[in-house]
Amino acid sequence: MMNRLCRTLAVLALAALGGAPAWAQPVAYTHALPTSSVTFSATQMGVPMSGRFKTIAAQVDFMPSDLAKSRVSVAVQTASIDAGSTQTNALLTGADWLAAQADPQARFVSSSFAADGPGRYWLTGTLTAKGHSQPLRLLVTSHPAGADLVLDTSFTLNRTVFGLGTGSWADTSVVAAAIPVQVHLVVSPQ
Repeated sequence: MMNRLCRTLAVLALAALGGAPAWAQPVAYTHALPTSSVTFSATQMGVPMSGRFKTIAAQVDFMPSDLAKSRVSVAVQTASIDAGSTQTNALLTGADWLAAQADPQARFVSSSFAADGPGRYWLTGTLTAKGHSQPLRLLVTSHPAGADLVLDTSFTLNRTVFGLGTGSWADTSVVAAAIPVQVHLVVSPQ
């Protein structure tokens, strides 16, 4: 147990400094801690609103010395959305928006990592929501927090590409197409 902790701390320290660990296996982080968050904002008829997903799962295999072996997979339970009211949550989990009953998860799965300086990486992958998949490239910052790893990114989702907001909600003058999303992952080792 102490050996694993020392190894994890060493890889995180080296990653933060831009160095490379000497071993050939990635560090696996499998538990998204409660301090993790996926939040979003939207504009409905000119009025801003925000929300979050309460249930997040993540699998991160991270090896700065061999980014080809690094992977990230993040899933949110769409039914865990919290947009501030029971009525709004029910609307957003329904068929016109997230269709949480038919498609209970929105997922991002990386296909490649590329370094962009100390603690900064470009992740390329696929975002899937409501049965629609699109490529996504994210600039992610990372830093250690004890034995844990913190990853942060933000991006703008075009809701129309994913079929989010159909029927009377399809009109982008009612709800803007651009949905800013912020991801803050705090993951712990296996």
